Amino acid sequence: MSKIDDLLREAMNAEAKAQAFYTDASDKAQSQAGKKLFKELADFEGRHYDLVKGIIDTRNQGNAIKKAGAPELIPDAKSEIEGEVEPNKDEIVDVLNIAIAAEKDAQLKYREIAGIIEEPEGKVIFNNLAEEEYRHQRILEDQFYHMSNKGLIIWE
Repeated sequence: MSKIDDLLREAMNAEAKAQAFYTDASDKAQSQAGKKLFKELADFEGRHYDLVKGIIDTRNQGNAIKKAGAPELIPDAKSEIEGEVEPNKDEIVDVLNIAIAAEKDAQLKYREIAGIIEEPEGKVIFNNLAEEEYRHQRILEDQFYHMSNKGLIIWE
């Protein structure tokens, strides 16, 4: 088993954990905006899981990695939206802190994979995944700011 195979399995497992984490966070959120935010993040991480699993399966079959579809489009939080009060503020702030750290770790892992994977398409895919995780981090940081300062979730 190669280092890249180990990293790919770690990434796939991390995506599964992230999906479960965000699903749980959606259940903890009491505002509809919070539920929607975390549900959408769970869905994004589920797609990442499927993508990485597909790459692992492709490599196990001895095939080259093929070009992936377009990167996900995830909107930024809009500050002009009034927002929704999150009654479970303290727990959601804790969730956001954990999630921000996890998104940073995911970025590092994907950049590491992109740096050592030989297939050019693989490099593109994993650099794109790192960028998507960075966008998730920024969204979570924006939400953390709004929750900490106003007790609001700003999400459509």
